Amino acid sequence: MTNSFSNYMKMGKVKKQTPNPNEAQALFEKAKLLLLYAEDKKANEKTAAFILEDAYEAMREAAQSLMSLNGFKPYSHEATVSFIQAFYSSIFTEEDIALFDHFRQVRNNSVYSAFHVNIEDANDCIIFAHKFIKKIEQFRKS
Repeated sequence: MTNSFSNYMKMGKVKKQTPNPNEAQALFEKAKLLLLYAEDKKANEKTAAFILEDAYEAMREAAQSLMSLNGFKPYSHEATVSFIQAFYSSIFTEEDIALFDHFRQVRNNSVYSAFHVNIEDANDCIIFAHKFIKKIEQFRKS
């Protein structure tokens, strides 16, 4: 699992900035489009990694939109997961946060170590990304 959010702040993996609602909206809209793009693809042995990467990236951008609303800029994917845990545990369950972190790790292993991503992981990531982004959308509307 990740460090505490305050540790990421101390390490410079997150910077405080002025809250930016326009950036937050743009990031959230991009996240929704990226998820639609990922959903449009059929996962197979050749495409599973790319689909998972796009679905994860959609979640990360949606989470970063919340960071922007709160005046934070992440410089680490782990810090983004930690932010959700620290600030939005009333919206996301421990299981949600663990899955977000799990897909972060799978994506990281795929991108940086060329680990194989199976079709089931790609499909599971799309399903979870839907739930994750929907929770953020409902929060943003409240």
